[in-house]
Amino acid sequence: AIEECCSKPCAFEDILKYLFDRFNMTLTTQQYLLIGSTLRSYLSAMYTKGTLTISFEDNKMLWTKA
Repeated sequence: AIEECCSKPCAFEDILKYLFDRFNMTLTTQQYLLIGSTLRSYLSAMYTKGTLTISFEDNKMLWTKA
């Protein structure tokens, strides 16, 4: 699902929204903090593995499928 979302450059917030929309969930403060932290870790692991790349545009970090 993340690779699908990142077929074009996406900021973290875009990816989080995509996932919550895809699974028909409503984001709360607690979910944002907990799932957001988990998602950031997963994105970093995907970057380290070479599945995603990182670029910066307009002072935003963007994730893109490698």
